[in-house]
Amino acid sequence: MRTRQACASSYDPGNTITGATDPRLSDVHAILVTHAHGDHLGAVILNQNPDAANAVCAGNFPSITTPNSVTAEIAAAKNSAVDANATLASFIGTKIAAVLGTPTAGCPGAGLANEVVLPRTSPCTGPLNSGAKRTVRLSSSNQGVQINGVTAEHPSDPPLTTLNDQLRTLLAANSVTAYVGLAQGFVIMFTNGLRVYLSGDTGWTHEMDSILKSFFGVNLVVINISDSFVTGPPEAAFAISLIQPRAVIPSHANEVATPTTGGIVNSGTRTEQFIYLISELRLKHSDDVRNTPRSPRRGAHSSQRYNHAI
Repeated sequence: MRTRQACASSYDPGNTITGATDPRLSDVHAILVTHAHGDHLGAVILNQNPDAANAVCAGNFPSITTPNSVTAEIAAAKNSAVDANATLASFIGTKIAAVLGTPTAGCPGAGLANEVVLPRTSPCTGPLNSGAKRTVRLSSSNQGVQINGVTAEHPSDPPLTTLNDQLRTLLAANSVTAYVGLAQGFVIMFTNGLRVYLSGDTGWTHEMDSILKSFFGVNLVVINISDSFVTGPPEAAFAISLIQPRAVIPSHANEVATPTTGGIVNSGTRTEQFIYLISELRLKHSDDVRNTPRSPRRGAHSSQRYNHAI
């Protein structure tokens, strides 16, 4: 993401980056991490040219395991401010320190908006739990972008490859995993009125109506549709009916990167099902608006108002 003031941020870097020197990355002033799963924190570095004609987009693409995470490598190279739940932020801080060989500072949080000024000369990590907020602002701007933590229903266990040998062996012997805080999503509030909900990975939450719609007034949603571990297409579409944004972008479909042929969405895909369900919601909303009785004009005669009500 890049704001109008050119503040660049990364959301759940994942496994599709060729490392901190990936030419697709320029400045990365801030990184938002929803939870510790390897496909979000980044357990491997992509080991191929993503622009090559023979690049693999599905299945087991060429990769190299990184013990410190893709998130930590980018933050260390770009002097990024990393926001995540408090436990995960601390965990990422140790990984950044392992890359640089020096301790990772905590991000400052000035004033009522918990503001950090960017760009930084060194990376930092900032705790941002559900219900809390932080603001990132470029030094050249007088306004910043507010980042809010919101609830997600999902585990948050880090890849075993990011743990030391002793802990990894102990966990594997007991068929359990470590947890680094609660998974969450983010609501990003831009200065132009755009309010974006980034779901990360989630199932349904009661906040979709009460917080995302009523409190934040979210107008753009990026939501997961892969099913099994998170909402699938029907469930995600129902979530959209609760949030009622102006636009929605499906993510984490667990399908080939571009599920289209000749510009047409492939039949039988989750993406096709989600688009269809959202289209049905839009049509229903249009019908509801047309069928809603209009209130009489102010100042109309009382008999006119009575007849209108009938």
